[in-house]
Amino acid sequence: MIRNRMPAGIISLAMLTIAMSFAVNTTTVCAQSFVLKDGDTVVFYGDSITAQRLYTKAVEEFVLTRYPRMHIRFVNAGVPGDITTGGYAGSMAERVARDVAPWEPRMVVVMLGMNDGGWGYGSPDQIEDNFKTQYEALLHAIHEAAPGATLTLATSPPYDEVTHGTEFPGYSKMIDRLATDVSRIAAQWQKSGEQKPLFADFHRPMVDALERAKASDPQLAALLIPDRIHPGEAAHWIMATALMKTWHVEPVISKVDLREADVTSTNSEHTAVSDLKKSATGIEWAQLDEALPLPLDLNNAMTTLLLNASDISEVDRQMLRVDGLKPGNYDLRIDGKQIASFSTAELQHGVNLALYRTPMLDQAREIASKEEERAELDRARFALSANVKQIATTGIAESTLRAAQGDIDAEIRKELSPKPHHFELQLEHPVQQNSAAVGH
Repeated sequence: MIRNRMPAGIISLAMLTIAMSFAVNTTTVCAQSFVLKDGDTVVFYGDSITAQRLYTKAVEEFVLTRYPRMHIRFVNAGVPGDITTGGYAGSMAERVARDVAPWEPRMVVVMLGMNDGGWGYGSPDQIEDNFKTQYEALLHAIHEAAPGATLTLATSPPYDEVTHGTEFPGYSKMIDRLATDVSRIAAQWQKSGEQKPLFADFHRPMVDALERAKASDPQLAALLIPDRIHPGEAAHWIMATALMKTWHVEPVISKVDLREADVTSTNSEHTAVSDLKKSATGIEWAQLDEALPLPLDLNNAMTTLLLNASDISEVDRQMLRVDGLKPGNYDLRIDGKQIASFSTAELQHGVNLALYRTPMLDQAREIASKEEERAELDRARFALSANVKQIATTGIAESTLRAAQGDIDAEIRKELSPKPHHFELQLEHPVQQNSAAVGH
């Protein structure tokens, strides 16, 4: 049902008027319960899984598309091979001083554990005791370096022995134990008083997704974590979803309930609906949402697997519900572009447009493409800072990379505001009187 891109239709004067009034409106209803605030800086502190810059990029795209008026700076401080005490890019103390403190973050996401399990060497009990001690020492160091920051403690994703054999027998159980330790430390710190870290479980949702995916498509399931350690891009969306739930993301992009009989909008959330009227074989209206859908690649088989194996669609809801339609199938067009065909029953129940190739999704994917360019510059900046011997001109080079990121961010901001669109529902094949059971 997903169609190829078509030229957008002409936007009516009324829709442009909506766009102008919406631009002036500074309502931030969907941002009220969100943990991050305008102007915050987020630092991701972790190992090679963070250094992949995939779940971190997905989180950035979540924020950009769901809260387009918010300006949040994201800094990736992931180092391959890192453990709680540090690694080749510096000790824990050096890392915190260089990669966290200068940014004065309001949020620090800590995600470690995959390399702390010993890779089959040492006593599991001793490994676990060392991890707990060193992990808490890291948290104290981050708190001292960034006292104004909230910590989000994220569990490591699993070492995948669900869809693969194992190179290190039993390592999955070791990582399970360390994930449990992180959850317990988070709970203990939350009860202790002064420190109230947030907790994001990356581990359990990923295990659940691996098991569901293996049951439905074992071959593709193995690509979720292709080397058992580093999740593929689709799996990183599972991690990003878990983090965004922890941060209380608004799950609804927009919600529109229409009634055809008297041509009324009975309910709408995070959107403006106008010019609602009947046409010869259906209804049409203008709509301007406050946010955009997640920039998922709906033409990718791994995205289909992701949607079937995870709960990402629960936080990516661009809902359209239409009641009172004559029985039949209805073509949905947006800006003249054929999107899909829905039955009366489907429309009455409600359809999630975030799962279809719409002009809104196209806009979100263009933004994501720009964000990928910015993330690559951040990768280069971090490599210069952490991996290259510092010389007199290092600061100039780093400043140049930061400025280039700022330029791309400005480009993203120009394309970020949701645009008004013209919607049409047209009856495709009227159902005869004796077929009126459709939808019951």
